[in-house]
Amino acid sequence: GGAITNSGALTIGGTTLASAAGFDVDLDFATNNFTGAVSTTGANVTIVDVSGLILGASTVPGTFDATATAGDITNTGALAITGAATFTANALNANISVDNAANNFGAAVSFVSAGGLANVTVVDTTAFAIQALTLTGALSVTAGGAITNTGALIIGTTTLASASGSDVNLDDAGNNFAGAVSTVGNNVVIVDASGLIL
Repeated sequence: GGAITNSGALTIGGTTLASAAGFDVDLDFATNNFTGAVSTTGANVTIVDVSGLILGASTVPGTFDATATAGDITNTGALAITGAATFTANALNANISVDNAANNFGAAVSFVSAGGLANVTVVDTTAFAIQALTLTGALSVTAGGAITNTGALIIGTTTLASASGSDVNLDDAGNNFAGAVSTVGNNVVIVDASGLIL
């Protein structure tokens, strides 16, 4: 057993599995091109894809960093990430959808883009804290526990925050929701710096 690294571009037509339990997985060569889903097991994981990136089932007790340089990020298998997770999609108006029903994020989850994000969809079986986020499109968050936000949410169209049986607190003073905000929750708090459409 040991770490998995890559020192040259990986061009993979089918699926990819990189398993190094207890060790790091670094598939971070800038011109990697994974056509199929990329599944990983490792202490900390970094994945870079020159185009879009499909994330397969992954178990990571540490940090997880996934980058799609010129496409969207989607996920087809459960992501069990204990540490901080960062999803970066650098294309103009890129979309990030990490919506597998069995996803489990144990720490902060960040969505980043050099070109500006359009839409973000996330599903977590536990509580979910939304970091500061700016979208031209829609935000959809479904959680198995409470939903909170720790930075300003600037959302261009609609927002859905669904936490059936738990609380929803979208209470950052800098929030700005341009479209309708829909919620499912036990107790709900919403703050909008401008007008608010429910």
